[in-house]
Amino acid sequence: MPEKCAKTLPGGKNKEITYIDSPKMSSYLVAFCVGEFDFVQAQTGHGVLVRVYTPPGKSNAGEFALDCAVKALDAYDDFFGVPYPLPKLDMVAIPEFAM
Repeated sequence: MPEKCAKTLPGGKNKEITYIDSPKMSSYLVAFCVGEFDFVQAQTGHGVLVRVYTPPGKSNAGEFALDCAVKALDAYDDFFGVPYPLPKLDMVAIPEFAM
């Protein structure tokens, strides 16, 4: 979710970031990824920010997924008449899962 507010903590080395509350959702829709990633991003016609995170140096490999996601999200919004409920959609390309 987008940042709600950010403040520098005493000492000036650390920062506290508060995020907007996430809506309730199934746990299989949530993932935590730790590591170094590049990303490509675009915005749908309905204003949703879509990002595809890739291994470093391989952001061009995420362009096809990004294009498909942007088009699909707009198509679903238009077809069902129900807008995507979140301000962004993040996807992660993890090549080790293809082995």
